[in-house]
Amino acid sequence: MRFSTLFFAGAATAAALPSPQSLIVPSVPPSGEVKILGVTAIGTGCPAGHAFVNVDATGTIFDVAFDKYIVSAGPGTSPATDSRKNCRLSINIKFPSGYQFSVIETRFTGYASLAQGQTGTVRAGYTFSGDNRQEVVFQKNLVAPYDDNYNMLAGVGVESFSQCGATTAILNVNSEIRITPLATPYYGVMTVSSSQRVALKWRKCAPDS
Repeated sequence: MRFSTLFFAGAATAAALPSPQSLIVPSVPPSGEVKILGVTAIGTGCPAGHAFVNVDATGTIFDVAFDKYIVSAGPGTSPATDSRKNCRLSINIKFPSGYQFSVIETRFTGYASLAQGQTGTVRAGYTFSGDNRQEVVFQKNLVAPYDDNYNMLAGVGVESFSQCGATTAILNVNSEIRITPLATPYYGVMTVSSSQRVALKWRKCAPDS
């Protein structure tokens, strides 16, 4: 079974065209000048050979498909290895000088079947390589009884932009799903399934940055 993940790097957040009277300069880099140089994936939810990355011809949209991003708890499972999985995606993005970007929206969708007393959690955190600023985190908890698809859509409360003065940045997306408690007499399962989406906000750097 393969679960797909979709990211939109920049294209999803193109600014609205200004009116003729407007003097505002659009803050999105010119079309075609944002490129994905590479994507790597590592983690128990995306082990080697089980994360399938595709980048479109423009280099600005890519998707990652998983077939191991599943957690379970209860009879026949191992609390140490089955109840929590994670995946760290590192996205190397190239863009024109004078711009910086921030994550403004994240979306996870999947499926969960949780039995009495169980809680399922999906979490995503965002950092830039070489940047020691605090990780921006989104989280959603599902409380039993639950047997349905789930959707985590969240916007950033505090924006964390890539540094000015660079033309590349590595965005790290650290995600995990888990079921608690670790020991339970009931069976539960949770997946990252149909889509995981990230939208970026661009802006021009200040002249003296």
